[in-house]
Amino acid sequence: MRSRQMESSMGIDDQFFSEEINIISIDDIPCELSFVNENLVDDFKIKEINVSMLFRQYQNKSVDIAKTGAICPGTTTNIKFGERIKFREVIKRAIKESWSSVKKWWLTELANDQTLDENLGFVILECLKSLPTAKIKNEPSETTLITNYLDHVMKGMLHDPNKYIVEWHLDHVMKGMLHDPNKYIVEWPNTGLDESKARKSGRSKQPDFVVSVIHQLQTSGVIFVGEVSPPSEKNNVYKNCNDLIRIGVFMKDCLDSAIDLGADIKMLGFQCVDYTVDFYMMDIVQGTYIMIHIGQISVPASVKEMLHFVDEIEILLKIREIFCKSFDSLYAKLCNPNDPSLPSTKASFKHDTWNTQIYEIVIEYVHSVWKI
Repeated sequence: MRSRQMESSMGIDDQFFSEEINIISIDDIPCELSFVNENLVDDFKIKEINVSMLFRQYQNKSVDIAKTGAICPGTTTNIKFGERIKFREVIKRAIKESWSSVKKWWLTELANDQTLDENLGFVILECLKSLPTAKIKNEPSETTLITNYLDHVMKGMLHDPNKYIVEWHLDHVMKGMLHDPNKYIVEWPNTGLDESKARKSGRSKQPDFVVSVIHQLQTSGVIFVGEVSPPSEKNNVYKNCNDLIRIGVFMKDCLDSAIDLGADIKMLGFQCVDYTVDFYMMDIVQGTYIMIHIGQISVPASVKEMLHFVDEIEILLKIREIFCKSFDSLYAKLCNPNDPSLPSTKASFKHDTWNTQIYEIVIEYVHSVWKI
């Protein structure tokens, strides 16, 4: 196996590095890689460390987690066939009938069937109320993508104003008063996490999306972050890769903060590029921070596109289940910080985050090699 190595003799002010940093880029990986310990002669090693064997162990552990449901044990996020039929029926009626009659019928259905409500029936209602019948041809700005499309899904999935706050740092009052999606669009022009400020001085950049836990009428911990890029940036691979790295750093900072409080949580994050949203979960397992891709959805840009959205609701329900368990764990620790029955099992595995300079070196090197 061939590898390319770049040595940068830069002075790095970081406790994990001495005077220089060596970045190794592996660019010739054989397709025969297996999950089993065979063909050891082809394994890639760094000094005495068998990297291939460690990676196979990681792969097998990932498969075990996927098979046993260890990421999200006890999941109950399946939508019944009858509920899917109801969701599709209200969407089709909204396309053909008046909004007033459809709204009355759907509110009655939600009142009579609790499972429709529990399975995001009110998200369907909010989307039907706010989206145009057909997709607007103009590409939205980042802020318009958030306020007119993404907000209906994210806030509807998570919002409980007495427990946690879903923040875009944007004003929804005027939009609620004026919004008629088939006549005009209410748009807002574009305008740091405490958990990130704790590890570095200066101004900390704020994620586009934050869900904070409320404790004693104050925000006391972040358990969900997100970044958004508008359609105009969907082909900007360099920017979107940078955003994904930033999401990972934000998630790690927030996970570390929860661990410092003694809470065992699974940190959530998402990246929205154009109308596509990818969801991630981060956990720390035996000293390794693992960021797992949970699933992908397409945010509906019109009522007609909601028929496809119905098939993706189960992903949102899985996200919500993980979110609620993390909230319960963190909130219990905030309420009982000295309770010995609520210890964190991850504190001994926690590691400091690289500083910004290290990330910039790695990113610029990869950018120069792959020209992304």
